Amino acid sequence: MYVGTDLGSAPLHTNLTLVEAPESSRQRLSSLGLRVGTPFTLIAKTAGGGRVALVTGSRIALGSSLLHQLRAEVR
Repeated sequence: MYVGTDLGSAPLHTNLTLVEAPESSRQRLSSLGLRVGTPFTLIAKTAGGGRVALVTGSRIALGSSLLHQLRAEVR
């Protein structure tokens, strides 16, 4: 249903796995714990159109422009 969807369209409170991220953002995302193959859950929407992700027990904020560049699959 949501296989390979961008995170801007992904449902909240669903177990996801990151499958694609732009090369320009991979190092920063990796330092936050979000790497290709990492399981995570989107837990909240932000006022600016972003999302808050729960990654291995830590919450990270993802801006709206980055969300549409990241792709994930439902686990």
